[in-house]
Amino acid sequence: MEFELEGTEKYALDSYQWLLERILLDMGITTMVERARLAIRPDRTLFIISLKIKHAGGKRPLRDIADIEAQGGGTFILIKDESYAPRLLSTLWRLYGRERVQQLTRLEIFVEDVPTAELSDIKMDPEEDVRSRLLDAMWRLLPEGLKVRREFYTDDVMTFVATEHGMNVDFIKEAEKVHQRMLQREE
Repeated sequence: MEFELEGTEKYALDSYQWLLERILLDMGITTMVERARLAIRPDRTLFIISLKIKHAGGKRPLRDIADIEAQGGGTFILIKDESYAPRLLSTLWRLYGRERVQQLTRLEIFVEDVPTAELSDIKMDPEEDVRSRLLDAMWRLLPEGLKVRREFYTDDVMTFVATEHGMNVDFIKEAEKVHQRMLQREE
């Protein structure tokens, strides 16, 4: 992962780079970030973080991440790739309702009155999980006292700007510039 640092306090930049590396490592998502940019200005109470996401690939059909088997009155699913488990469960609840979806164990699900063929056509997006986990990492990194926050998102770049008391136009413009620089480096 490549780091770009800018700011008025070298110690703050080095400390937050170290902290971000540890958070990503602890969460097991270091390989999901291509580049990170930190802009920290303690003298202005300004904190900006921008992450360029590595692409995990296209949507995967359910049959690639789970074994699917017809059973009396429905379909039994055994999840092979547990990183998809929470998202699959919420997708099934959304599509078929909680009353028809039974989570038997962490990786076993039974869906009542739904044919196997219909379930095997469901596609799961690995990028959705990547963005969710990186968002969690960014929230962990943000300084606790900086309660006023704003986010910018594209498919490939996530940028947060945070300050203590009031978000002013200059802070938003600076965050937008950081976000745009991360996007332009893709091309």
